[in-house]
Amino acid sequence: MAISLDHYSENERIFAKQVSNWLHESLNAPFLTVFLNPRQQEILSEMAAQAHISVIFDGGYAQAENKRAIISLEDERKADFKIALLQIDYPAKYFQLHHSTILGSLIHQGIAYERLGDVIFEKENWQLLVDSTLAAFIVQNVTRAGAKKIAFRQIDAAQMLDPQSDEQEKEIIVSSQRIDLLISQNYHFSRAHARDLIESGAIMINWFENDNASYLAKIGDVISTHGYGRIRLIETRGTTNRNKIRLKIGFFGKN
Repeated sequence: MAISLDHYSENERIFAKQVSNWLHESLNAPFLTVFLNPRQQEILSEMAAQAHISVIFDGGYAQAENKRAIISLEDERKADFKIALLQIDYPAKYFQLHHSTILGSLIHQGIAYERLGDVIFEKENWQLLVDSTLAAFIVQNVTRAGAKKIAFRQIDAAQMLDPQSDEQEKEIIVSSQRIDLLISQNYHFSRAHARDLIESGAIMINWFENDNASYLAKIGDVISTHGYGRIRLIETRGTTNRNKIRLKIGFFGKN
């Protein structure tokens, strides 16, 4: 199975080699992947198309960001993607939950991020989509988010919330679309600190690690900063009188 990986970046190529192994395995039996982020889904789709192999995605609901895939020579639309829905119970009167605290409570238990799907919420209600083989473990063992008590319980998919996005939008003004400038401007800390974060591996561009502070972000790029949140470049809105760039961005997390 000859599939070219030359047009992928170095970090993407590591994942692409894993996809190549999955494609080979699917020649013998349908292969179910872990949860994949949007860029990983795109790479898998591209490579499967080259190999003329079918790929079907499911993340638990239509607008899911993170999805599992079934790779097969046949159409597997009725296959089980092994996704469970968990409700998070907590005393909403006394504290607020956030994506980062929920995911942190699971990572602390040694659960790999790729086994977790979307965190969804509606007002004060939070739910989580997970690999169904981990559902019982999470229910029994994850009882805290930081110092706060929480509880997970598995519920039927029909009880899923109407997912809401917590992304907000704003305009920022920058002299360049370098990621160190974008990060320092959005999170209000020094450019030197932004470079330190980038060089330490705390930054991901389109869900892949990027340690190049001079990378020029493009419209559509998603820049994730560990411990802070992420920003998405939506559009340029021209320039100021001093030739600085007006950018419309979406963001969630710290600001």
